[in-house]
Amino acid sequence: MSATQVIDWESRYQEGRTAWERPALNPAFVAWRQSGELAPCRILVPGAGRSAEPGVLAAAGFDVTVLDVAPSAAAAQRAQLGGAAGVVEADVFAWQPAAQFDAVYDQTCLCALPPALWGDYEQRLVRWLRPGGRLFVLFMQTGSDGGPPFDCPIPLMHELFAPERWVWPATLPPLVHHPSLRDEQPAALYRL
Repeated sequence: MSATQVIDWESRYQEGRTAWERPALNPAFVAWRQSGELAPCRILVPGAGRSAEPGVLAAAGFDVTVLDVAPSAAAAQRAQLGGAAGVVEADVFAWQPAAQFDAVYDQTCLCALPPALWGDYEQRLVRWLRPGGRLFVLFMQTGSDGGPPFDCPIPLMHELFAPERWVWPATLPPLVHHPSLRDEQPAALYRL
């Protein structure tokens, strides 16, 4: 079993246990697009699941790569995107792109991983993003133990995404409500 498959994501899709999925675009994603902060570039969407955001990015002229370990999620993205984007079915801890990305949009990948894997995942993000690249991330705020999704308290996220490698915004945008009765903290970080 791969590191990402500590949780059997394919079974969750097959059984309909996908409370992390949104019925519409994430409001933070919409705000980043409307402000121009998230502008066309070469972008990676890890742990994309069956989300609509990759399709919107591709339609807006982004060079999109989608990465997911679950076969049915990868198939759903292939069906949604057609030939408009690259869809990679692989473990985030085993895959390495041929070239770095300008941006990463992480809506659910980090919070889906057990916290013991977060340090390794942050190192992957550093390798995937070019210097000066942007990480558009949503930190799930559950306020409880266990998961997925796992709680991503902001003080801990500041330690994980440390100033030696990441630049945080001076202020964070308001929390975004998630349909699962949780909140997400949007953050757009620069990779040094």
